[in-house]
Amino acid sequence: MAEHMDLYLAAVLRRPLGKLLDFIESAETQLANLSPDASPTVLATRASHSRSVFKKTLSIYDAKEMRKGIETLKKRVEKHFGEGGDVGLSRGLVATVLRECEKRYLDVGERTRRLVREVYEGGLEVEWRDEDVGGAFRKGL
Repeated sequence: MAEHMDLYLAAVLRRPLGKLLDFIESAETQLANLSPDASPTVLATRASHSRSVFKKTLSIYDAKEMRKGIETLKKRVEKHFGEGGDVGLSRGLVATVLRECEKRYLDVGERTRRLVREVYEGGLEVEWRDEDVGGAFRKGL
């Protein structure tokens, strides 16, 4: 079941977080391929991962946009798993999937902050906090 959950989460989270995930995954791949003696900040000198490109990507994902994406995600999960014969089972499944979605959102936030620290030396700001994500997932439940 874990494999199916991972596949579902990867697909459903790609919609609200696609551009950010693409950037993070690309940057992490580039960092993994750096020579051992190279500083992670060298990645910021590349055109595809420059400070301005990352700043532009981050500007799309402000706190308001993150909340909006989470609300849309919650509706999508409810639609996919909330309509079933057994109401208790459906609610439990929706709650389980949303908990996993929240963990993934928090993971994306941590990965983003790590890039800001290690590659861009703290020169950029992530506009949402873990508390914002947690609050948005708990709102209306």
